[in-house]
Amino acid sequence: MSKAKWAWLAPLLLAAYAAAYVSWIPPHAVLVQAYPMNATHFATYINYATVYIVQAGLSFHGSPAEEQAVMQYLYSQCRYVAVDVLNAAQISETERLWIADVYCTADGSMWLWLRWLPLRFTAYSGYVEFVNATNATAVTPAGTFTSYIPAGWYLDPLTKAVFRLPEANLTLLSYVASLSERLKALKAELNKSKADVNQTALLIAKLEAQLTALEAQRRALEEALRQRESEVTALQANLRAAQAENERLRAQLAQLKAENDQLKAQLVSINQTLAGLNDQLTALKIKLETQALGGEEGPDSLTYALLIALAGVVVAFVIYKKKAEE
Repeated sequence: MSKAKWAWLAPLLLAAYAAAYVSWIPPHAVLVQAYPMNATHFATYINYATVYIVQAGLSFHGSPAEEQAVMQYLYSQCRYVAVDVLNAAQISETERLWIADVYCTADGSMWLWLRWLPLRFTAYSGYVEFVNATNATAVTPAGTFTSYIPAGWYLDPLTKAVFRLPEANLTLLSYVASLSERLKALKAELNKSKADVNQTALLIAKLEAQLTALEAQRRALEEALRQRESEVTALQANLRAAQAENERLRAQLAQLKAENDQLKAQLVSINQTLAGLNDQLTALKIKLETQALGGEEGPDSLTYALLIALAGVVVAFVIYKKKAEE
């Protein structure tokens, strides 16, 4: 049978049964599109012939009401049917009979071996073998069993191994299951380590990006600092030049103040001289006027000397004014 025909079996188990063996079908069983006819027989069509399938070693002795209840149960459980044919007989040209082990499932999570029906309905008759399986638990549609398990086919959910009781070595299966658990834990730890490594790699990449950005900022700040230093150097040079100019102007101001003081002293002296000359000039004018009135001769040489001195004082005063304005 192709793998595609088994794809509908996933998921294999319900979460509640993860730690227990689950009733299953033998690997060589064949899926058929069969449906329940009565409490013991199924029917299907193969190559234009009707095939009747009956579970080996099983018989039904119940009332019509019990058969109705059984049929409702079979309809709910036997959505999918698998058979392991033990014997086949030709009834007619269009009819055949298979004596087989019949397995049913409602959703593929576990399988019901029809030989176990006496465990659920007392109207059935048949031999059901039990196996001593210490500390083992089996989940079946007929019930959950611990340490004392019905013989049949089971699936180990940890190792996904299909085995038959009583032929299987449960101790070995338990050991394999234990190893599988350890392997699962190691895989989980490995995946966690890989995730941590990936997270660390992402963190390193993030830190490297931040470092690159900070390095760019550092270079920008260094360039700004160099420009600032150049500006500061230029400003300091301008400041020194201004200070030198200020010192030069201070010295020039002091010199001008000294010259101004000297000129002030000269001005005071000139003013005093001018005042004396004015007095002399006034006396001279009076004398001249007197001489003119008395018919005396013109001015003598002293008069001309006074006029010359007065002219010199006026020239000195004009020169002082010009210097003061400068």
